[in-house]
Amino acid sequence: MFQKNTSLPARPPIPSREEIMDDLAHASPNDVFHLEAEKVLEFPGADYTDDLPEIGKDGESNEISECKNPHQSYVKVASFVEKSNSLEKYLAEVEKKKSNLKILEETLLADIAKVEEELKKRSET
Repeated sequence: MFQKNTSLPARPPIPSREEIMDDLAHASPNDVFHLEAEKVLEFPGADYTDDLPEIGKDGESNEISECKNPHQSYVKVASFVEKSNSLEKYLAEVEKKKSNLKILEETLLADIAKVEEELKKRSET
């Protein structure tokens, strides 16, 4: 009944970031997937344009052009610093909770040892 083995074709290679960006840049409105910049910005709290590299005349990402826009660089740095600070805060909380768990583990093991001793004493008498 379940003896037929179906052979699946090999998985295609994952496209590179440049290939994906090229496909998106050349997508026509009639394509199955078409991304309009105006619709991307309509989502509340979604600003994906900061994550995209600026494209130069040669079609390649231009890292130098990002340095020319100081406001965008400042926003990226400020976001990084904010995330770094929040990660440090969360790390401190995790360390504190970890030490609390260690203390609880020690007290629990001590309580278990006491209960075992009491059970041994009761069983001996």
